[in-house]
Parts: sequence; C-alpha cells; structure tokens
Amino acid sequence: MKHAVKWLYSLPLFIGIVALYCGGSEINLLSVINEIGVYMAGGEISTDAMIVLDIRLPRILLALLVGASLSGSGALMQAVFKNPLVDPFLLGISSGAILGCALSIGLFPAIPTQILAFIGALLCAFAVLFIAHLAGGGKIALVLSGVVLSAFLSAMTGLIKYFVDPYKVQTIVLWLLGSLSLSSWNGVAIVLIGLVIGFLPIYFLSWRINILSLDDVEVQTLGMSPHKMRAMMIILVSFSCALAVSLSGIIGWVGLLTPHIARFIVGPQMQKLIPASLCLGGVLLLIADTIARSATPYDLPVGVVTAVLGAPFFILLLKRAKANWN
Repeated sequence: MKHAVKWLYSLPLFIGIVALYCGGSEINLLSVINEIGVYMAGGEISTDAMIVLDIRLPRILLALLVGASLSGSGALMQAVFKNPLVDPFLLGISSGAILGCALSIGLFPAIPTQILAFIGALLCAFAVLFIAHLAGGGKIALVLSGVVLSAFLSAMTGLIKYFVDPYKVQTIVLWLLGSLSLSSWNGVAIVLIGLVIGFLPIYFLSWRINILSLDDVEVQTLGMSPHKMRAMMIILVSFSCALAVSLSGIIGWVGLLTPHIARFIVGPQMQKLIPASLCLGGVLLLIADTIARSATPYDLPVGVVTAVLGAPFFILLLKRAKANWN
C-alpha cells in the first residue's frame, strides 16, 4: 500500500508530461525547454514553444488544480455529512455559478462571466448556511437547504435562458458543459490561490474532521462544536470550489467519484485522504481534458467526457463496494 501511495503522488508529473505531447500538432519538447529562458526574458520564441508555454502548459496546470479542488471538496463533504453520495455542488455552488454565468452572458455582458459566476457560487453557499441556521443548523437542514436553493436558482437560470436570444443561450449551455479551453496563466493563479487558502486549513484541521464522523453528542462531549466546525469547512470548500467553477464551468463526477477511489487506496483517515483526493482528482480531470482536446478535431467540453467516463465507472465501483455501502 505504501508503494501505491508513492506511485499515486508521482502521477501528476508523469501524466502532465504525457499530456504535453498530446494535441493537434507534434511538439519537440527538448527545443521548447531550450527556449524557456528566451520566453521568460520576453524575447521571440518558436511556434512550438508558444503552443506549449501559452496554451498547453497553463491548461494542464488548470486541469490539475480544478480537479484537485473538486475532488478534495468532495472528500471533505462526504466526511462532514457522513454521506457517500455528497459532492461539492450539494450546497448549491454549481447553481449559483450557473446563475452568475447566465446573468453575465444574458443581461450584464460588460461584467466578465468568471466574476459573476464566482460571486453567485459564494453567495449561494452562504445563503445555504443561513437558511440551515434558521432550521436548526443540523446536517439534514444543510442538505435540504442546498437542494431547495439549487432548484430555485436553476429555475431562475431557466427564465434567463428563455428570454435571451438563441446565440446567448448557446453560449450559456456551452459554459454549463464545462471546459478548460479558455485557460490562462491568470486563471491558474486564481485557482491556485483558492486551493491554498481553502485546503491548507482543512489539512491542518483534518484530525477534527475525523471526529465529525462521531455522533454530534459525542463530538460535543469532546469539547468541539459540530455546527461551527461544519460551517467553517463549508466556507473553505465553497471558496475553493467557487474559484474553480468560475473558470472551468460545471464539471461533474470528479468530486463525487474520485474520493471513493482515493479511500480505497489510502483509507478513510482525513490526514491521508485529503492529499490523495487532491492528487487523484487533478490526474483524472487532466486525463479527461486530454481526451477532450485530442480525441477529435474539435475541443470537446470536458464535462461531457467526465460524465461519459464517470457514470459506468461509478456503477462498477458501487457494485464492488456494495457491502460497505449497505
């Protein structure tokens, strides 16, 4: 098992190097490496170097970071809510981001889509916390608040799509499918900030998250407030996911499926599960995005690829682990 964990943590580098070779044109990486100094100095570089350094490399890094954010959030949410079917979008983060995207494209085109998507995702998460607090602040209240608010925001997005012109509707739909085609170094920096700010505290508090697996009464007898701890974790996850979703669109299955694979490899302890989920989620999304941009002449939405690959694999995973699920 220790060898499997070491192998897991080396995967991002290996898959990232392989992904650099994949694309519509063949690249000589050795010549590109020789031009890195020229690129950093702002000098002129070859077309191959421009493709690698300005297009492929930031997209690869963005896939790794977005996948890590979604997968780590899924692992945390499943532990906090003690539910293996929970994913990062339970709190309405996706619905808030969708509404922000629809508002930007359909009504406020002067405001960048990423900004309104981020604001919508974060506000929705806080709204879920507030509604759940009014209902007592328990786990069930949080889940139901997320479901209800997601349904309401989805209806509002549907109204916007109904009234705007067809071209804008098509743009909204494409964003909803999830894509990393507009990746940039600025986007990489933004998602990295969200990942660091969100998951460094989570990692250092991972032993407290393990305690949340107990009953709330037992948690309180140990001197910890389960409601405050859940709220803190949800805020951190929402911030990280909101930044990721605002740049990638809606990418499903990564946050739901990957934590289960990581749990089979390293076990349920959060000290090990969080880093393993971050690593494995980034790798899986990078593989899916490499397939999306290389399998056909068209740049397929990566959200479609994750859904096609994730659904049958999840059924297989469910069958294999049926005893634990029951």
